Amino acid sequence: MTPRRAVVAIPPSYNQDQSLELYSTANYLKHLEDNGVSCVMTTAGTSQFNFLSSSEIHQFNECVCNNFSGEKIIGIPPVSSFQAADFADHASQFYLDSNSRLMALYPDRFYDQETLIAYVESICDVTGSGIYLHAQKMRSGISGEWNYTADILNRMCLNGDLVGIKEEHSSLQQSYDFVNHLNYNLDVIVAGGSMRRFQFLEPAGANAFLSGIGNLFPNIENRFFDADDKERKEILNKESRFFDVFMKIGWHRSLREALKIMNLTCLNDRNPWPECSMSTNKELTQIIEGIKTDGR
Repeated sequence: MTPRRAVVAIPPSYNQDQSLELYSTANYLKHLEDNGVSCVMTTAGTSQFNFLSSSEIHQFNECVCNNFSGEKIIGIPPVSSFQAADFADHASQFYLDSNSRLMALYPDRFYDQETLIAYVESICDVTGSGIYLHAQKMRSGISGEWNYTADILNRMCLNGDLVGIKEEHSSLQQSYDFVNHLNYNLDVIVAGGSMRRFQFLEPAGANAFLSGIGNLFPNIENRFFDADDKERKEILNKESRFFDVFMKIGWHRSLREALKIMNLTCLNDRNPWPECSMSTNKELTQIIEGIKTDGR
């Protein structure tokens, strides 16, 4: 059975000259492991794949694999089938270990299921094992938007190409119906709301969530799984206060600034990236200090 757990997405850090900086990333990973985190992830958004070259993404992924002994879900940038297969081959040869799985992100608009399935298969043909899929909505090639459906993911699961997903439906009710129809063997990591979203979707079959407050204070999320109703309520209230501030400023912007404030990682940014004002920094510092005062 796939374990219930929080999954921490890792952001990259940069030097003052905006070159990739890996020393603090390695230390951050050790900090997470020392504080009970069992699974980390590199992913297109938080890990800023659109700011990194292919070579830099490999360097970043290798740093994550080499400096965290637990489970790693390692992202592939949204590129063509040929490039994704080449990326997977390099990763498999040089840095993936027995605790690592790759995660793909489809690079284009949705036209039909067969093309999407073939994309995942082209990666699995190289790895020789199933992968994760970043199941975020995408533009439809015909019109509007397209969300992943349970039937297409179940097909890939049954043929051995898919072991899990990062789920990102925008509607909670749609998300519940979607997760409820997924193959029970899939590792379902819900994103966008962390513990509160997980609490709603766990009865439907979700078993993990992408960290929020746990990026800074892992012990808070670790306690959530085995907490009684009273403690869960206290933890969720703390998460709500945290998100009230972070979401108002912008999640990724707040996360990077907070990690810098706590001297964990994200020492500098790579442009284009919005600078935080002194007032924004003060607001983030206040909520961080407030959580510390409450206890981890």
